[in-house]
Amino acid sequence: MAWVKFLRKPSGNLGKAYQAGSLLSLAPTVGLLNEPGQNSCFLNSAVQVLWQLDIFRRSLRALTGHICQGDACIFCALKTIFAQFQHSREKALPSDNIRHALAESFKDEQRFQLGLMDDAAECFHCKR
Repeated sequence: MAWVKFLRKPSGNLGKAYQAGSLLSLAPTVGLLNEPGQNSCFLNSAVQVLWQLDIFRRSLRALTGHICQGDACIFCALKTIFAQFQHSREKALPSDNIRHALAESFKDEQRFQLGLMDDAAECFHCKR
């Protein structure tokens, strides 16, 4: 899906500046599952925003050196879900791995815990 921009022509009619699907920089759209009780919509929103940022996708792919945090490694979970976005034929994917990594990473602060609602903007804050 791509954006269609409408411009008002001198005649007063609206004209399309480009057709749907014409923006090559837009990434393929794959949804993320949010089963009842998961309350992962805040995280799914944040992940989908990052996926649509071409510069972020390219930068994440280019990064290779990091210290893996195991079950709490948001970096690895994000790289994995981005690879799934790119290659999956599914309409929606589970975000369980990144949800678990976020919960584990912030376990001591009791933030982003499984099954609890949270704020999408707070996903972008650095861990202290």
